[in-house]
Amino acid sequence: MHILLRGGIAQRLRIATGLILFTFATTHFLNHAVGLVDLGTMHEVQAWRQVVTRSLPGTIVLALALVTHIGLGLFKLARRTTLRLPPWELFQLGLGLLIPFLLLPHIVNTRIAHVYFGVEDNYLYELARLWPASAILQSTLLLIVWLHGCIGIHYWLRLYPPYRAALPVLLFIAIAVPLAALGGFMVSGQKVASSIENAEMFASVKKLTHWPNAADGASLELYRWIVRFGFAGLLAFIALCIGARQFLLSTRPKMAITYTGGPTVRVPFGPTLLEISRMNKIPHASVCGGRARCSTCRVRIDEGAGSLSPPGYPEAITLASIAAPPNVRLACQVRPASAMTITRLLRPASTGPEGAELQELDSAGVEKSLAVMFLDLRDFTQLSQSRLPYDVVFILNEFFAAAGAAIHTHGGWIDKFLGDGLLAIFGQRHGVEAGCRQVLRAARAIDLALDHVNAKLGLEIGKPLRVGIGIHAGPMLIGRIGYGEAVDLTVVGNAVNVASRLEAVAKQKGFQIVMSSDVATYAGCLDDAGPVLIVNVRGVDAPMEVVGIMRGRDLPASILAAAEAEGPKTTARRLKGQEMATNP
Repeated sequence: MHILLRGGIAQRLRIATGLILFTFATTHFLNHAVGLVDLGTMHEVQAWRQVVTRSLPGTIVLALALVTHIGLGLFKLARRTTLRLPPWELFQLGLGLLIPFLLLPHIVNTRIAHVYFGVEDNYLYELARLWPASAILQSTLLLIVWLHGCIGIHYWLRLYPPYRAALPVLLFIAIAVPLAALGGFMVSGQKVASSIENAEMFASVKKLTHWPNAADGASLELYRWIVRFGFAGLLAFIALCIGARQFLLSTRPKMAITYTGGPTVRVPFGPTLLEISRMNKIPHASVCGGRARCSTCRVRIDEGAGSLSPPGYPEAITLASIAAPPNVRLACQVRPASAMTITRLLRPASTGPEGAELQELDSAGVEKSLAVMFLDLRDFTQLSQSRLPYDVVFILNEFFAAAGAAIHTHGGWIDKFLGDGLLAIFGQRHGVEAGCRQVLRAARAIDLALDHVNAKLGLEIGKPLRVGIGIHAGPMLIGRIGYGEAVDLTVVGNAVNVASRLEAVAKQKGFQIVMSSDVATYAGCLDDAGPVLIVNVRGVDAPMEVVGIMRGRDLPASILAAAEAEGPKTTARRLKGQEMATNP
């Protein structure tokens, strides 16, 4: 199932109704923005909008969407056992609870006034009523609705790669729409307010819009208070339900939940594992906010799995998408019924979409062919002996910032820092061929970035920083390895060892970069990368073909071409040709 469609029926219904309401709000706010141009055009656009929104089908859809969205949100709130939530979720929840207090009276002033009192609730009527007396209140409602919708859509879509690619454009739109709407509201409101200062003009406006008389106005005022107090009463009832539930939970027998490498807590039956973590301030990754979509909250059940009910449909779909073993469950869906011992499989800090995607792919452990870079600062031990610890740390951080930016920009990730060096991996998302091209681009970028680092630190260091880089490609095991809080995504395998040995060869031969011929072949630059050498590599039985590069900037321009140009068949033919040339 597509990641955007995962989750329970209630969750998907909330998303669907939210999208309907957000679409209505967007068109409504864009209609406001037309006020920057002309008041008459605002009326024309509104008339076209109302062909849909004021039709019988449109009215039914909007009313059902509003009632369903609010109802499901309140039902979810009533079921919560803790309000210890991520800041974004807590903020969105607060906005969602505030919206009905402002929106329902607005609906009374418009749709209810139109249907039951014959009011022509067009822009002329609304602007005459709202500007300037209620301008701040109405602007606040606009911003709250927009923020609430944008937050919900962002955290729904952020695991979807095309959304992340379009994020800068969408962010601009998300800022521009409310600003334009507020601008149109202000400009048109001032025009109407200025025109109705004339008593005759105001009388004409009242006549044209069937302005409610005193009795109708009093009725509308009563309705506004009814909807406010009605929603407040509903919230009070939910608060009472939450309080009663907490009291019942406190009277139930408690069970021990033991976190591997962490604390043991005693909790009653009822909360999910994710809620238990939050209740006890135990860090726990959760990208989607506990909606069974991302699997980042997953845990391994070390003891007590037999007491759990089988995964429901939303959980089963998400677990199947990562080929999770039977003892791995989603913490947001599991409600312990007896004592358990669990291991959180993802680091609590790994909650960003990029990190989540990596974890979704390979955290359970797989073998992949990847490109690996082993990088080391030359002569840094000698350089650091005459400096204060603060200076050493400062120099290293400057260097790692430049190298890390180059690696990240070209699609790699740093597996670990090794004193004055690092190990980086490429090709996890797009395959070893693209990874080999990416790692060479990163090596070239690191060489160029050293110019800036040396220009900045030249006077302090006295001589330029130099690096040695070993690059290899091959099969390796990737997965989350470790214990307790030290569990991390890492790689192991012979290819990693070979890359470190090639870095030593680079130092011995006087090159900045030494890569295996496999890397050059995968990257499509074997013929023009540099001299091919036959070297003995410690830990490798047979002599290896390697390519030595004096400086990263000397790498051929062909590596800058799009990685998509190198397909599996192309590389397979190239490797086969190399084999035939070696063994005629």
